[in-house]
Amino acid sequence: MLINPKNRFEKIRYYAIIRWAIYIFLIFVSSVLINVGQSVKPIYFIPLCLCICMNEGEYTSAVLGGICGLIIDEASGHTFFGFSSIIMIAFCVGSVLIFRHLLFKNIFNIVILTGVCTFIYQLLIYFFYYAMWDYEGAGYVFSDISIPCIFYTVLISPIIYLIVKQISKRFYPKKAKTIEEAMKV
Repeated sequence: MLINPKNRFEKIRYYAIIRWAIYIFLIFVSSVLINVGQSVKPIYFIPLCLCICMNEGEYTSAVLGGICGLIIDEASGHTFFGFSSIIMIAFCVGSVLIFRHLLFKNIFNIVILTGVCTFIYQLLIYFFYYAMWDYEGAGYVFSDISIPCIFYTVLISPIIYLIVKQISKRFYPKKAKTIEEAMKV
């Protein structure tokens, strides 16, 4: 049964529910993909959160980053539960502010921002989990696990950007025209 919204406010709410249902499905798929296999995998949550946060507000992005960070901690088995959550909140809120005030919303900027965020995340993981405790072979972890993970994450970011762009293009409410724009028609 398809619900047909009557007015603009119902339409905005209807599209928001559909949009967030699809986003939650993508987060679920990302959590499944990050748990499959034992090899080096991309961190699907970083480009997904950055792409979703491009079009959302600060509070929504903070909640999204916190939830995705907790899922990353649970999936990777980190001992500091909430560590990734704090980092993802900073990335998501920072990306909202960067895209709102400095950058255009395009694929090049999302690839660069994904690369920077993934590098910072992997550097913090390396420092707090391996280098700080002076584990033997800590350099191996960074060179053979973290660097390929950064590369794979940057490699999948255009695909995730195109998926999220189509979702937000279809299910994000159109802005109302100003009087000047309406009079031109």
